[in-house]
Amino acid sequence: MKPNTDITLPLDLSPETASAFFELLNGLVDALWQHYGLEITELTMEERNQYPANQQAFDFDDDLPF
Repeated sequence: MKPNTDITLPLDLSPETASAFFELLNGLVDALWQHYGLEITELTMEERNQYPANQQAFDFDDDLPF
């Protein structure tokens, strides 16, 4: 999931309108995170390949001699 960098903002918004948009978008982000946070995290990790599937589950019950 790549961010959309093609967004252009109007340069003539009043501070009140800009603040209202900011609050609306923050509320949307919060609602999305509350509902989809785990899925978003998993998708982001897969996309960045930080934790390959073969490394996500470890068997710690093996009896290796130390």
